[in-house]
Amino acid sequence: MTASFAAACFHAVLGEQGSGKHVLLRLLGLLETPDSGDVILSGIPVRSLTAESQADLRARRFGFVFAAPFLLSSFTVIENVAMPLFKISRVSLEEARRRTDEMLAYVGLSDVAESAIDDLSTDAQYRAALARGLIHEPSILLVEELDYALAGDELLRFTDLLRRASGELGITVVATASPALACKPSDRVLEIAGGCIQRDSEFIPEPGA
Repeated sequence: MTASFAAACFHAVLGEQGSGKHVLLRLLGLLETPDSGDVILSGIPVRSLTAESQADLRARRFGFVFAAPFLLSSFTVIENVAMPLFKISRVSLEEARRRTDEMLAYVGLSDVAESAIDDLSTDAQYRAALARGLIHEPSILLVEELDYALAGDELLRFTDLLRRASGELGITVVATASPALACKPSDRVLEIAGGCIQRDSEFIPEPGA
């Protein structure tokens, strides 16, 4: 399959389990190397890079929100969110605090910054995971199984937060989800089945769109 992913856009990759959407996300995130073809990132063929260079690129350029939040229960919300700043960006303590406070406000978690992870609702845990994925200002955010644990109004609010992040922060957001995900006309939607792109709204819009 061949596809490009623009900045400042929310891209929804929809498919059933086993459709290939999970593999696509891992390839895009440089977590796996394709058997053939390549991933081109800002004009750079990723297969030409060493494993060390790919890991460095992944750490600096990508943010991730996985199907489970994977937050550390022994740390507070603010400590979880700030962690990439020390591991990746290596900013000062004062800068880390400023950026973390701003990001927690962005996702609506300022009032629980010092709370334990286990005290958060499922929705709040995913917003904390999103804040952690955005804190080091990546150019690409990959979201795995968007509707795996969230549903109803919580899913709608979280998806709208991803759309807002793509537009306001100018990043490329790519999220996998089931075919049932409610998309908006402004979303770029790719439907995947059997490891192939069956429909790309960039070229084949929804009927009546």
